[in-house]
Amino acid sequence: MRNITLLSIFLILFFAGCSRPPAVPEHTLPSACAVYDMKQARCIGEAELAARLEPCRVVFVGDHHESEALHRKVAELIAALGKQGRHVMLANEWFTPGDDRVLARYAAGTFEGNFTAAVNWKKQAGYPFASYAPVYDAVRAVGGELYGVNMPKSFQKLISENNVSQMNASERGFVRGLDLNLTAHRQMLSPFFSHCHSKKEGESTGGCAERMYRVQVAWDSYMAKESAKLARRLLKTPRDLLMVFAGAMHLKYGLGINARFARLSREPFVTILPVPEGTRSAEVGEADYLLFYPEKGADEWRGR
Repeated sequence: MRNITLLSIFLILFFAGCSRPPAVPEHTLPSACAVYDMKQARCIGEAELAARLEPCRVVFVGDHHESEALHRKVAELIAALGKQGRHVMLANEWFTPGDDRVLARYAAGTFEGNFTAAVNWKKQAGYPFASYAPVYDAVRAVGGELYGVNMPKSFQKLISENNVSQMNASERGFVRGLDLNLTAHRQMLSPFFSHCHSKKEGESTGGCAERMYRVQVAWDSYMAKESAKLARRLLKTPRDLLMVFAGAMHLKYGLGINARFARLSREPFVTILPVPEGTRSAEVGEADYLLFYPEKGADEWRGR
């Protein structure tokens, strides 16, 4: 009887141990690498990355907003694509579709006046324009185009306040269609929303977290919708390339803009995420490619 009891305890402990979820598999990243191909699990050069993008007409590129060094790397990638004869059309998080006319003149070199004021840069972006100028200059240099995909701040405010009564019919339809049940996406973002630092009066921590998540989903969904519209309208030949440039957390693990884009467009795409030099590991499935850039604080990149 005693042996049977011990055997039972052993079996319970054994199967309990087997039921533990395995650790998330990670790539160990080389100490010196320009670009890491996550599918082949090896380093490639920047020129090879541009060549790998040859079959693609949609590329999502993640941004670390404070890194001018990364922006120079993105500018170099755009220049390399231009040399290949690609027609690069950059859709950027810092602009809205309402900015497209100004952006068209700016890209063509015919805009006269204060560009940053015309696109409300200080309010829409808040980061130094000089940091991003290399990206936009590269687009202009290769004869490319610039577009906006972000939602207006006024609409974002209505979504945050859940103020449906002040929305027009199109906006209400957009909000009703938001998918708040993509569990992997919610799990990825929950650590960032669990400690709400901007509670409204009388709002609980849980209510604040839910509001912030709703805005995040709306943000991703809006940029996906606008990117899909641009893809349908602009991609006419194999040389055309739509590059969607947005914050890395909007693209990580393919769960943000890119997941919602895939629901709206049949265009295949790849995702490139930025990584500061010195980063030693990356979880499987974070992106298709990792683009290294010189910057200190490699351990901070995951939370941006």
